Amino acid sequence: MRPTLEHLAVALLPRVEFGRALAHTEWLTIVEVAEVILAGSPVEITPERVADNVETFLVAGRSRRAWRVRMLLTLVDLVPLTAYKKRFRNMTRAERRRLMEERWRGGSYLWRVCSKVRNLVMLGAYGDVRADVATGYVPVPLRPRFRPSNTFVKASA
Repeated sequence: MRPTLEHLAVALLPRVEFGRALAHTEWLTIVEVAEVILAGSPVEITPERVADNVETFLVAGRSRRAWRVRMLLTLVDLVPLTAYKKRFRNMTRAERRRLMEERWRGGSYLWRVCSKVRNLVMLGAYGDVRADVATGYVPVPLRPRFRPSNTFVKASA
């Protein structure tokens, strides 16, 4: 059997504790990205809760492709070494913000791949029930047209 990219990723990525989808360093990367992205957001949610929500989503879905998320998070942490001589996790919040604004928006291919982590942060933040009130979202079952009607229409004889 030929080794695949998945086999290589599983061999190189840190071990994950039972019942979790992410290694601690990967979880921290989501926290650090969320600190920057959610600054000033109307959703009052902690970056740690965002990371927990992403991990819960991955665990609940039992995704066979969760290794790709883990590789992305590892890439986000390591790629800044090339231009900033620091891992993402060792950068200050201001340095992380500058990196995201300068590199993720219009940078080369590898930087644009790193920017995809924003989607995970949005999933973790806006997928949380606390975001519903802040954004005005009304879950489908609570919308007026989906509520059971108390009026009965009598059949004409």
